Amino acid sequence: MKRLLFTIYLLLYLRFAQYDVSGYWLSLVAGHFVEPWPWTMALVATGVLLLVLCLTEKLLAHWHKPVIVAYAIVAWLATAGVGMAFTTVWHQLLLAAGGLVLAWLLMITDKHLRHRSRITPQTFGVNFQFFAVQMLLLCLYVGVGNGVSDLQHYELRTAQALQSKHPKRAYKVGDKSYATSHRLFAMRCYLMATTHKKGLGDEVFSQMVPAGGAASLLLLPTDNYQQLLLPASKLERLLGSRRHANEGTLAYLHRCAWLSAFVGDGKHTAAADYYLCALLLERKLDLFAKEIVYYYPTEVAQSKLPRYFAQALILYQRTRTQPKVFYTDSNIEANYRDYTDMADSIPDRTVRTNMLRYSYGETYWWWYSYGGSHK
Repeated sequence: MKRLLFTIYLLLYLRFAQYDVSGYWLSLVAGHFVEPWPWTMALVATGVLLLVLCLTEKLLAHWHKPVIVAYAIVAWLATAGVGMAFTTVWHQLLLAAGGLVLAWLLMITDKHLRHRSRITPQTFGVNFQFFAVQMLLLCLYVGVGNGVSDLQHYELRTAQALQSKHPKRAYKVGDKSYATSHRLFAMRCYLMATTHKKGLGDEVFSQMVPAGGAASLLLLPTDNYQQLLLPASKLERLLGSRRHANEGTLAYLHRCAWLSAFVGDGKHTAAADYYLCALLLERKLDLFAKEIVYYYPTEVAQSKLPRYFAQALILYQRTRTQPKVFYTDSNIEANYRDYTDMADSIPDRTVRTNMLRYSYGETYWWWYSYGGSHK
């Protein structure tokens, strides 16, 4: 019974909690991204661990050692193997020490189990209690000790969704969490630019922006880890050009936006959206107001800009004594007035930041004043 339940737990754990990590290991072995096969990989890995468990039990029985230690060994293998590529040496050493403690606790509880041929209500209750403790110890060790953080899971699952036939599934990955990173932010921006109807300008600040908030956050990292997730070359193809050596982020995105507008069917391309979003991340409102008229002339005139571009223009108009670009949207203007009224009514900056974030955290205005490292 113990072997069956532990095997089922490992199968479900590998299939639902660690399928993304298993997929990464598959890509790492292949040297390029390989779409994960969740059930296949979970079944194979569970089968290997079950084989190790059976062989270890036989060896321990042959050496007249406690057979229950085999479960601790398999739990350690499952946990250390999953997180090896994402954890430090110190974590692995701590995990090994925890495995020794687990084996000791399993042996203690195993001594208290009453193995009798005749089962009575009393002996059944005692055996069940210690059996439940053993299973709880094994599940806690495997579930808690793997060392793969939620953020790393979000990065893996976002990349795997983007590389699949259903990229929009990536919208649901970590959508309730505040955890973010440069890598995750850049991949989510790629997702928005390629799947959202109104493009990046309508969604970019609806997600958490990493601390620092610079234009470089829009570009995918170029390290080996990223190559196995979502290669930076995919973004380069979307933007229409590779980045030159020592070329600044804004200069690169500006060049891509200009080239795409020159050779494309229209000026508001994905490359143009990336460039305009980069200006917003750098808080360059004056340059943004100048460029938005070039890339979105009709939309500015008809007040049909993507959400965050419209919010940025309203902010530009309200914070400049002599704005050179005018944009009219009564709903956004009323929302901005409510935002400023609320800000003016709260003198303490910390309280004001948190209260405004609760009500206006997904607006460009909040990020412009309080987001990133802005003081």
